[in-house]
Amino acid sequence: MRLFISFFILLCFSCSRGDYVSYQQYAGHNDTVKYVGMNECKACHYEIYESYIQTGMGKSFSLAVKQNSLLSNSPDLVFDSVKNLTYMPIWKNDSLWIKEFRLSKGDTIHNFDKKVNYIIGSGHHTNSHLYEINGYLHQIPYTYYAQDKISDLPPGYEKGNNTRFAREINMECISCHNAYPNHYDGSNNRYESIPEGIDCERCHGPGEAHVMEKSMGIIVDTSKYIDYSIVNPSKLPKDLQFDVCQRCHLQGTAILAENTSFTDFKPGMELSNYIDVYLPKYKNDNSFIMASHVERLKQSECFKNSDMTCLNCHNPHKSVQSISSNYFDRKCMDCHNVCDVKENTSECSSCHMPSSSSSDIPHVTITDHKIAVPNLIDYTDKNKDREFVGLFSINNDSPTNLSKAKAYLKRYESFEKNPLYLDSALAFLENSDEIASYPYYIQLYYLKEDYFSLINYYLANQEIDLNIFSRDIMSLAVSRIGEAYSKNGLLNEAISLFEKSIDLSPFIIDYKLKLIALYIDLQDFAKAENLLENLKKLNPERKEVYLNISYLNILQEEYSLAENNLSIAISLDPDYILAYENLILLNIKKNNLFLAKKYLNQLLSIDSDNIKAKKLLKSLN
Repeated sequence: MRLFISFFILLCFSCSRGDYVSYQQYAGHNDTVKYVGMNECKACHYEIYESYIQTGMGKSFSLAVKQNSLLSNSPDLVFDSVKNLTYMPIWKNDSLWIKEFRLSKGDTIHNFDKKVNYIIGSGHHTNSHLYEINGYLHQIPYTYYAQDKISDLPPGYEKGNNTRFAREINMECISCHNAYPNHYDGSNNRYESIPEGIDCERCHGPGEAHVMEKSMGIIVDTSKYIDYSIVNPSKLPKDLQFDVCQRCHLQGTAILAENTSFTDFKPGMELSNYIDVYLPKYKNDNSFIMASHVERLKQSECFKNSDMTCLNCHNPHKSVQSISSNYFDRKCMDCHNVCDVKENTSECSSCHMPSSSSSDIPHVTITDHKIAVPNLIDYTDKNKDREFVGLFSINNDSPTNLSKAKAYLKRYESFEKNPLYLDSALAFLENSDEIASYPYYIQLYYLKEDYFSLINYYLANQEIDLNIFSRDIMSLAVSRIGEAYSKNGLLNEAISLFEKSIDLSPFIIDYKLKLIALYIDLQDFAKAENLLENLKKLNPERKEVYLNISYLNILQEEYSLAENNLSIAISLDPDYILAYENLILLNIKKNNLFLAKKYLNQLLSIDSDNIKAKKLLKSLN
């Protein structure tokens, strides 16, 4: 492999100096060229490295130690009034822990401690917290918001949506908040190793060829020629410069092109060949989200009437907090030496780029990058009266119909259960390539819970070669087909499909849990037990594992073991209704009606509308 790379480099650079200008392929675009990490860059670019690691990007992801945290020695509690759960950070020497607890009449009735492994967020706006267990990365329900100096639930956890410790940190998320980790194939959120902070190569591309070339003594006079061994974003055409930035500063519904991943785009490439980013558009709406800088800037007259790019104002190697207050004023004055309001000779952005709260992140104010004349933008909240126009790709003027269909499906599944999204998805699927659309028809029927149509579609398209799709796409589609068969009572067919999905993605725990339930339904307890043991090793903190083990214990009349496993399940989730149902079943089998009624009342305190529990309690009384 390295011999090939060396030959590739020599081929590119053995020509005369004049040939550098005509050579248009960056070495890092070749998929044999590897990432080398920031320490390799540091050896030759020490001053830039030292400056960069103080920026928001350089501090975007770090170990959870005091040096990297904004939390004091006595940080604030966060109370979730909907879930009746309180979160308390605790420093144990240099390690950060989050304690989740619940009180009832002054007594602690639930207590769960979790060590924080990583802090995500530079601290300019937020510090959020992650934990890792056997490589699986999840978010912790506690965030510090730096601007308001307040702790609260993380974005998306508000209004009863607190998923506690279950939110997965997948490649879509981490690929913008960090340098690329080593991700396990066949998983959503399992990593072999995780670096610390967005590194040089996220903007400059893989550096192996560059390092090898310089070590061979091949130097390019960059005052005359472009050095194609590494990407210098300032040397790129305007649209490709924007693509480097908007890979992550263009937040929305991100849709991958077919058979690509979130790591395939490299600086100097066209982003729209890899990812389309969609945002919902509403009539008369000027709200904006946290990472919508590029979209807003492109609405500015400054952008429309000049060759302006992000680099005109931003030096990515320097922290904004280290720059003098008049730095950005001077940038404005390069083009605008007169202000209509005579007394306003500083802080141009305070009028022309006002800060405002983002529509997706609480307790955060960001600079609106739509440069405009004051008072011509109305930022008032029109959420109640907004008329939805549609989803539009903001980095691709002509996305495919399939891309649009995928955007509506993802928007429905991940953000808002609006039936109009599914109608739009169907319309675009009907005008897309029939074979390429296959997994997305499966997704459509699954989201509509139309399992009969899903099975019919699957049976009608048996001739499609599924190997043309990526493993993660197919494993998800196959698991959904399996679930449709299961819903229709066709358990043997469902088992075969779930086994196939696990072969494709062996580290996705949810597929294995669904297969275990089917094994138990068909009384294949040996297979269920083997798979449960496998899951305990993969992730010993999945409540469903202990629930299923307890059910097997009850069937085998191992009541003490069942009680222990249910106790573990409830310690992992104090509102786990299925665990309480098993406790009720267990105590009825033991003829302990007093405890059965106790657990029924506890279940009803969690779910007061549970009709089955009400009927059972009435019959026991």
